[in-house]
Amino acid sequence: MDYVQMTLDDWMEMKRKLRQELLGVKQSFVRIGYALRQIEDQKLYERDGYKSIAEFAKEEYGLEPSTTSRFMSINKEYSIDGYSEQLRPEFAELGRSQLEEMLKLPDNDRAMIQPEASRENIRELKRFNKTEPAAGVADDLSQLVEKFYYDNPDILNAVFGESEFTEETIKQFAEIVNPGGNRSYKKGLYFLMMYENRVAVKKFNTDPKNLTWWEFWELTKSIFGDVAAGSKTWQNYFGEPEEPEPENEIAPAQKEAEIPEKEKPKDTKEEEKEEEQREEEPEEMEAESQEQAEEPDVPEKPESEIAPAQKEEETTEKEVENETDEETDRGADPGETGEPEAAEEEKEEETESSPAVMNRPEILDKPFGSRKDWFDTLTPYGMALELAKKMRDTPNENLADMTKTGFWEEWLKEEVDDYGRTIEED
Repeated sequence: MDYVQMTLDDWMEMKRKLRQELLGVKQSFVRIGYALRQIEDQKLYERDGYKSIAEFAKEEYGLEPSTTSRFMSINKEYSIDGYSEQLRPEFAELGRSQLEEMLKLPDNDRAMIQPEASRENIRELKRFNKTEPAAGVADDLSQLVEKFYYDNPDILNAVFGESEFTEETIKQFAEIVNPGGNRSYKKGLYFLMMYENRVAVKKFNTDPKNLTWWEFWELTKSIFGDVAAGSKTWQNYFGEPEEPEPENEIAPAQKEAEIPEKEKPKDTKEEEKEEEQREEEPEEMEAESQEQAEEPDVPEKPESEIAPAQKEEETTEKEVENETDEETDRGADPGETGEPEAAEEEKEEETESSPAVMNRPEILDKPFGSRKDWFDTLTPYGMALELAKKMRDTPNENLADMTKTGFWEEWLKEEVDDYGRTIEED
């Protein structure tokens, strides 16, 4: 293929088209939700002999009831006037996975979410809202900022290792505190979400508010300014080493063994799993029971007849199944239109080549999936880096293809891992 020189105008036009295509993908699930709501409101599904919108969407398009419910809830919550084909401007840059996670957030809390926010950060905010935190840990902003630096000694030392910041250099301060452009922090009565342009602060049971990075620096300086000691500021202020000295008398493994099983603290992630399992919809639990009931009974061998290697293999398989079930239970929250919650991944029985699967919208079943879903988690700077890298890595003879919409559409549809690398098919 002949090499085609791309002018600056061509490059700007290609970026414009790419942005338009990406926005079109984001708008599509809002339009889908709008169409489903119209069908439900006018009971159009009865024309084809169906009893509900859930039954209609399942038979005609292969959509699980929970998926149908989420499409409709997204349209109701985020479209212009609550009933249209267009997203409200404040949500236009957010991806579907983020909007799904935000469905059970209070309206005011949704203002804390920017396109850079990860699904896990949104889930952390929801968990923060559910359980009243203990008082006395971080009851005001000053205590919160102090605790943040206590938990991040390297950041505190780096901040005071620089010359004092001014309003002109405050961006440098933000990059030290928030190098990834997006992070959350929870302590006491407060939850923070940090972005490149602001710090969103939520106090339990109150509406969130914004701090500028200059205000965050002013708080930092008022707490630590009098004892600042460059790269030793943390030690100078808190009066203790960054890491506790190891205890020579008792080895860590021995100490753990000496703690009675009942006294050992539960792992935080374990507690979250148990909480999420308790919140499962009754319908989902009934469906699982029904599936188990339908399985044929297989007589069990006496334990003495089972070889040790076989027993170990069966135990490992059960552990893997349990872990898979737990990951499924931690999926996206259902919508709020009254449809039963369902574990889509477990119920999918169609093959990849069946019409219902080929014609229905893409449903995420893992953290990212397509490159487009992965892009939704990046900052604008991170996305720009990936696009520039793609341009650099493309052979000169193929550059002409990059002016075509189809090239970028296929690229964005490719399956990628957590690092944006293409997953090769077996």
